[in-house]
Amino acid sequence: MVSLSARAKRVRERAEPDPSPTSRLTREQVIDRILQFNPSAKIEFLETFSESSLSHYLDHLVAAAAPRGRDAVWVRRGESPAIVGRWARS
Repeated sequence: MVSLSARAKRVRERAEPDPSPTSRLTREQVIDRILQFNPSAKIEFLETFSESSLSHYLDHLVAAAAPRGRDAVWVRRGESPAIVGRWARS
């Protein structure tokens, strides 16, 4: 049987994001990888975003492509809101 402290430690370790593996990629490499996961994205559209935003999006795509299960964890960065709303222009 797993002790409570061991279980809490595993949960805490999973909740802390690892350094982004995409942080060592060039902007072009990040865009190429995004296109591998999302071929419907347009290069012109992706080029309008900052390197940080592109890296964050790629990290999310990689996490979403992983099999679901106990170890599948996506930790939303603090600078991005959980819910976003927009008004349509009339």
